[in-house]
Amino acid sequence: LILPVVNPAVTAMNAVNPLIVLRHHLGQAAIAQAEAGDFSEVRRLLHALQRPFDAASSPAHYAEAPPEDMPPACLSCSS
Repeated sequence: LILPVVNPAVTAMNAVNPLIVLRHHLGQAAIAQAEAGDFSEVRRLLHALQRPFDAASSPAHYAEAPPEDMPPACLSCSS
């Protein structure tokens, strides 16, 4: 039996850094589906964002970086 090595620094960082954060490409995909009348992705994303430290309650791709071929987001904060 081999036990994993527990690094206190990693444990401390994982306790304060959420696994799930709202990423532009995830929000945009949810918005696109909602505009077409399907709010299921909005509900899934909201559920995951309400539990940002719980990997088991979210689809794995929510914790991944955007695809390499995705163009950078161009956002405006003006109203």
